[in-house]
Amino acid sequence: MNKLSKRLKTIYDLVSAKIVCDVGCDHGKLIRQLFDDKKIDFAYVSDISSNSLNKAINLLSIYKSKYKAICCDGLTKYQENDIEECVISGMGGYEIIGIIKNSPIQINTFILSAQHDEIELKKFMLNSGFEIEYDIIICDKGKFYNIIKCKKTNTPCQLNDFQLNFGKNNFGNNNSDIVDFIQVNLNKLYLIKSNQKTIDQKVEEKIKLFEKAKKECEKYEQNT
Repeated sequence: MNKLSKRLKTIYDLVSAKIVCDVGCDHGKLIRQLFDDKKIDFAYVSDISSNSLNKAINLLSIYKSKYKAICCDGLTKYQENDIEECVISGMGGYEIIGIIKNSPIQINTFILSAQHDEIELKKFMLNSGFEIEYDIIICDKGKFYNIIKCKKTNTPCQLNDFQLNFGKNNFGNNNSDIVDFIQVNLNKLYLIKSNQKTIDQKVEEKIKLFEKAKKECEKYEQNT
């Protein structure tokens, strides 16, 4: 396997379909690896930047008949109805929400990695009739990423604040960086609290949430 970042490797592992699209594909490294390992049969790659898309086209040149490149904003120029899984990563949660909202085609499975506003993204997917099948937090080059895989379902699904913040695939998972994520955020929250002259209820609630998650991690560590 060519060297994928931890973020891209996590996304790679979540791909299970044979026909996929990568929105905001950048240099096309993910799709190239999926082709090299024969995990997929066909791919659509798109990017709003023609320069980035051309780099992906060059990287995928040996798979000329197995992919289609589309230069567009999000999914706006897609017409295909055979896409089984859609990857959207490398942008903010609200930007991803906009892409899915404005999609002219129906896609039933998404693999999403937001740079920020990931909680709002999860809420949007749940309210749009998707179930979050996989939800993990990883650290790549000093930055934390929340990567989710969600599938359209007829069964409404809602999550509480704890589940939204910490997912269902982090605790006891060796691939997760949840322990570091919790501690980094707790340190920030304790610092904010120490600099406040009056009690901020929102900060207090956030501290309680992360302290609960820390105890959950410790519980799993004790059982291993």
